[in-house]
Amino acid sequence: MAKTQTAGERITEEVTSWPGVEAGPGSRGEFEFRLGRRALGHLHGDRTFHGGFPKEIWHELHEQGRIDYHPVFPGKPGYASRAIRSDADVDDVIAMIRLNYDRAVERHGVLGMHVTSPEPLPFAPSLHIRAFLLERAQGNLLIYSTTTIEDRGGVARHYLNHRHEAAFGSAVDAPLFVHEADAVPGAETFAKRHMLDDDFEAIPTPGHTPGATAYLWDNGDQRFLFTGDTIYLSDGEWVAAVLDSSDRKRYIESLELIRDLDFDVLVPWAATAGQPFYLTTDKWDAQQRIDAILERVRAGADR
Repeated sequence: MAKTQTAGERITEEVTSWPGVEAGPGSRGEFEFRLGRRALGHLHGDRTFHGGFPKEIWHELHEQGRIDYHPVFPGKPGYASRAIRSDADVDDVIAMIRLNYDRAVERHGVLGMHVTSPEPLPFAPSLHIRAFLLERAQGNLLIYSTTTIEDRGGVARHYLNHRHEAAFGSAVDAPLFVHEADAVPGAETFAKRHMLDDDFEAIPTPGHTPGATAYLWDNGDQRFLFTGDTIYLSDGEWVAAVLDSSDRKRYIESLELIRDLDFDVLVPWAATAGQPFYLTTDKWDAQQRIDAILERVRAGADR
């Protein structure tokens, strides 16, 4: 009979699956989670979670009844404590650690990838979009487009997943690339699946639009798949975006292609506001999630 995981083991398994997270004993007997030098929170056995949050977020969590004051800092907002007594507590502790993780990634990046501040989609404000800067010795790459891009050492090439992103005109002094079937003014185009150097691959995935393209980046530690809107995150669920103008048959073929790719992290253009904007995965998990999308799309659903 398989051993049942403890609360701490469940939390640790999930949190350490996120890119860049390390875990281990702290100096006061706690078990802490860190992203580089940044503390994400810590556990005291299987009983208690402690963490720090910006005061605005702390007050929101406190009003929701999700945290209490830290016992060492009674009455002081910012330091939080949460008892762990149930599976629901475990899930909520993971969600709160994820809040700190996503804030750290947005500010400081992770594993050579930097992310812009989220922007709401004008026609779907519950979804936020982001662009991602990949730090590479051969030249930095910018994936996707938003209205504001922070300069982090220059951009050698800028890639769009599909033509809709061109409406968010980032002021980037770099050549813009997009599939020829989604050509936009001023962009260089490509037509086929191809490699850039030995770490970055452009993979046409038509369907959402005629020239939708996924990008697969191997940074030496993990393989990041950028799917644009072909697969995006809705409340943490992998979903499609089949439009009236989309080609459903080609969309299904592209999902079948993506199903066979080897990647560790899904990085879409859009994700539900306030939810994780990219997720770790493995071959089995990715195939199960894409099979679920395929079943819905084949049945005529739009996602």
